Amino acid sequence: MSIHESSRVLPYISTITKEVNDITLHVKEDAALHGLVLIIAILVTIFASTTGYTNSISFFSYMYVMKLLAPVSLLVAVFGYFFILLFRREPRPIKCYWEKIKLIYSYRAKVISSFILLTSISIFMSCFSTVKSLIPLIHPFSFDHLFHRMDLWLFGGVEPWRVIHSIITSPYILQAINFCYNLWFFLMWAMLCYFLTCFPSKLRTRFFISWILCWTVLGMIAATLLSSAGPVFMVRLEPGFENYDLLVQLLQDQNSWLKGKGWSELYSLNIQDILWEAYVDKKDMLGSGISAMPSMHVSIAVLMALVMNSANKKLGVVFGLYALVIFIGSIALGWHYAVDGIVSAPVTWLLWRVSGKVKC
Repeated sequence: MSIHESSRVLPYISTITKEVNDITLHVKEDAALHGLVLIIAILVTIFASTTGYTNSISFFSYMYVMKLLAPVSLLVAVFGYFFILLFRREPRPIKCYWEKIKLIYSYRAKVISSFILLTSISIFMSCFSTVKSLIPLIHPFSFDHLFHRMDLWLFGGVEPWRVIHSIITSPYILQAINFCYNLWFFLMWAMLCYFLTCFPSKLRTRFFISWILCWTVLGMIAATLLSSAGPVFMVRLEPGFENYDLLVQLLQDQNSWLKGKGWSELYSLNIQDILWEAYVDKKDMLGSGISAMPSMHVSIAVLMALVMNSANKKLGVVFGLYALVIFIGSIALGWHYAVDGIVSAPVTWLLWRVSGKVKC
């Protein structure tokens, strides 16, 4: 290579090297999180192998969803920010918007490292999905009757869903609760996206460690040890278990009433049917698997409230009330026994406290 050619090539090599070093630096800042995911992936592999279900291991089942969800979320954020500028009556919205876009490019190394961390998270969630699908195979549902009796004991001999539905008699209120229950995923995803893209901080690290631990300790370990199906599925698993027949009939009646009035149906009932069909047909699909104890909806809702409370006390109160709605909805919609959420909430708080002690 001539001196003239070298003088043209070297600047490009220098630029590429700098870009790679910047990305590597940001990835190293998340080394503890990547390491935690790696450890969990290894343990899940060992667990599946020792139980004879090596073929069920899947580390990339969530990847195709992330490939769609990530760009869609980015587009929503980009276009949404412009409308926020218009809403707050920014004097020069286009200039402000363009400056923000340029800022994203300036922090491109951080953006790329965020996608690398997102890949780790998708691998982790694939591990969770693998374990969840194995629960009824390794430890068939054994604790539903016990949790039902515990509910009766806690509520003075009355099933919790009867108490809730005696207070919430309007199908409109139930539909609102169902909406909040479905909103859970989008709020969780929004919080994940926020912490994925923000710079390292104690709160960011604490959130991710807590989030991973909640899904691992509660969603994998406890769910396997305390294997249970939940009220709406016990009706189908054990036709003689009639304690929740009236609840299922009540939900179906209110669903039909809402559709008859031209309102949207209770979407939870559709999801329950889909999960049941996947369970019966042994379909390997994203998000499939039946598991009641402990409630991950309640756990993550409580975690979001704890995170928000650390950032802003007023938002902490709002998300605390939202967690309460999720707990009520988990019972009213037949997903969970009351004890599922009662166990999830304090354990989540404990994991949050433990994560706060981690220094990395």
